[in-house]
Amino acid sequence: MFEEEARRALAYVARGVSVRIVGGPGSGKSTVLQSIAAGLEKAGVRVYSLSGSRLLNETPFAGIGALGLEGRGQENGPLGVANVFAERLARRGPRAIVVDDIDELDKESAAVIDIVQTRTQRPLVVTLDDAPLYSGASVFTPARWPEATIRLSPLHYDQVNKLLAQTLGSPPDVDLTTAVLMKSGGNPRLVVRIAQSAELSKQLVLHDGQWSMSGQTLWNEYLQSTVQALLHGLSADEWTGLHTLSAVGARPLGSLQPIVEAGILDRLETRGLVALTEDSSGAIWVDVSPHIVVDYFRHAHARSSRRVLADRISREIDSPVQRVKSSSPEFLAELIRDLRSEAGRGTAATRHFQEQLRDLEESQFGVWDSERTMSSAAAFLKFYWGGPIDPSRIEQVFSETEAVGADSGNHFFFAMTRALWAIVNGGQLAVATGILQAIGQAHPDWKAEAQAFALYLEASFDRMPSNLDETLDGLSSQHPESGVLPVIRGILELYRFDAQAALLALDSADGFEIAASMEPFVRGLALHIAGHGEEALIFSLSQRAAARRRLDQFGFVANSYVAVLAMTQQGLSEEADRVMASVFALGRPGFLANFLHDALLRIAGLRVLASSGKNVPSLGIQARKDGADIGPLPGTGKAVYELVTRKYADPADFDEKAAELVEQQLDRGYITEAVYASLFMLSLYPGHKILETTQRLLQENGVNTHAQFLAIAGAVRDRDHQLLKILLDQYEADLDLPAITRLLKSTSRRYLHKRHYGLAKTLQQIASVFENRFPSQGEQLTLDTGGRPQGLTAREKEIAILAGSQHNPEIAALLGISTRTVENHISRALGKTGTTTRQALYEHARNSQTNGG
Repeated sequence: MFEEEARRALAYVARGVSVRIVGGPGSGKSTVLQSIAAGLEKAGVRVYSLSGSRLLNETPFAGIGALGLEGRGQENGPLGVANVFAERLARRGPRAIVVDDIDELDKESAAVIDIVQTRTQRPLVVTLDDAPLYSGASVFTPARWPEATIRLSPLHYDQVNKLLAQTLGSPPDVDLTTAVLMKSGGNPRLVVRIAQSAELSKQLVLHDGQWSMSGQTLWNEYLQSTVQALLHGLSADEWTGLHTLSAVGARPLGSLQPIVEAGILDRLETRGLVALTEDSSGAIWVDVSPHIVVDYFRHAHARSSRRVLADRISREIDSPVQRVKSSSPEFLAELIRDLRSEAGRGTAATRHFQEQLRDLEESQFGVWDSERTMSSAAAFLKFYWGGPIDPSRIEQVFSETEAVGADSGNHFFFAMTRALWAIVNGGQLAVATGILQAIGQAHPDWKAEAQAFALYLEASFDRMPSNLDETLDGLSSQHPESGVLPVIRGILELYRFDAQAALLALDSADGFEIAASMEPFVRGLALHIAGHGEEALIFSLSQRAAARRRLDQFGFVANSYVAVLAMTQQGLSEEADRVMASVFALGRPGFLANFLHDALLRIAGLRVLASSGKNVPSLGIQARKDGADIGPLPGTGKAVYELVTRKYADPADFDEKAAELVEQQLDRGYITEAVYASLFMLSLYPGHKILETTQRLLQENGVNTHAQFLAIAGAVRDRDHQLLKILLDQYEADLDLPAITRLLKSTSRRYLHKRHYGLAKTLQQIASVFENRFPSQGEQLTLDTGGRPQGLTAREKEIAILAGSQHNPEIAALLGISTRTVENHISRALGKTGTTTRQALYEHARNSQTNGG
């Protein structure tokens, strides 16, 4: 989970800099320290390890006793022991001190460490809690120099997914990952404990190779001691305050003043048991964190007191403040800052959003349940276009809503939603179109909209209708204010790669009363496909923020999808990861957003495969297995993902299958998906068939913006390295830069796998010049063409680990060998593993070490 943090720490220590690893209980800091110690020992550093203990922090020299000094010097106090220890540290060779939980170390041992480190200047690597320092011991003062601080952040969605797969032995599904993330707050120890206890309590079931929840809760009796350990040391007032917050749920800070003192809130936040979140209107909300603590207080052993507590609180607490909608930010830089700030608030902000969505669903369903009219049904069903669906509730609404005397517009929306549910729930397209025909006959003034939505369903779930233009041109709407026809025409134009026609359709609308959530999605995607990348990104991020404010989960997911496409194209990979993580953390959405959610899982899955390889489960496997092979938009079909993640003994097989897949997409009329898929697959392997197919496809659709990439791909295909060098030297940065980088690295790795070392060396020399001009961010996905990586020797593994943080001369000096020998070892290791960069080699060696390879 924390390879990057360990690598940074090793790099600091190699330069003689001490390191402070900071994190709360269960944050993984001890695991990181163990990894650092192992890395130091692998590099030939003599490591002196000790740890603090809460039970022994008043026992003199308890910590230093782990070093085996046999009590020498203790008769002279800390200074005497320090003299003995310093003599050992002063011996020849690299040495370092490693202390776990230094804030729990007894003061005599802490004094020894402080004296010895100051005297010898040997690097000191320590872990300590992230609470403000409360000890007067000199070890904890910020005066130590040089010293770097590495703070461990809570795990994100993809990291929790990986940890669950490692803990349970098989990958989890979306709902399980989301539930554990929300309950644990991203705390690694809690993630593991929740998973293990849930399996022990039979709250998990393994189905088709994926773990899922068997019920609605993950709380069980085995978690009581885990939560009690988190709460250890709380005062009576703090305990009562936390109990109170658990009973009332997330509340605005101002409304809590009558029942929880500000000082108690401060102390609970310091302990990491309370999270503060700022909403769109600037109000500060307070919630318990991690949320498993709430389950603890709400469990049976606390219910009797909770009822009394909740009754008292309900009489005293103020009502939540009303949100004020703020205007959308105007500039991309501000939007990116907002996105980073949102990600920095962790699971508290996401959980707050989830609770608001649940409250909205309950409220809308309550209105319908008390008055089962078509208008209240339409208001409730709008939630399920994006929000998670309760099948029993939606079926109840469909079967028990009174249609007599209903407004025709509400009745049309009701029928439109019912048709979509019929398809998503496993029905046939004919059933859905039958529902729409019936509503068109019952309400002729909505017949045009019903026919248009039937076209949309046919195009989305089968293929583009052959008479599309004729049919659309023949539709005359009596409700232009609804926006249904322009939005449907817009999305269908996007399916066939005509962004300008989509924008014209939207601009011709007289309003979007029914299609208000769809219009921003279609417009943002049209801007992106039209090549207005920055404008599409600004627009989609603004609309995403607005959707979150108005609790529109469909708008949030749909605009996040557009933002990810735009970010990926512009090289904003870290920001794209943040956006996708925010979508995944909400769990699986409603039926219309579900297809875009699957697409994002596949996009994220390919990024995980690029960075971690196939030894880590890809997020792509969380996408629904019963999804269509071919979809109308990038990622919405599963065929491309499945094709590029297979293993190929002969890359010509991939070339043939890739070209066939593009033809199948074109046969369905999905030109946009064909364009995106062909360019992506071409970047993985520039075979004759996929290159020719891509060239023809772009030419037929009047696309000339990829000329540089196509020329470079042709040179790589022909192994014309002289032409390739000229093309790369003349290359001017455009939106194909990530694809070109991926093409060069994939080709280089393929040469190494096939042991074409001469070709690989020539290509790497050319590519290194290109990469100096255009440095790449992170690892690139490459096609798996076999060539099982060979094992590394012990010396090669040792050097590979060091290569992640040190230069060749430094490695040579550390190991007592020549720089040329280091270069030879690294070159052979690159060839054996099929990696193309020092960082990739380091990660491969670390993974093989972790997995016992």
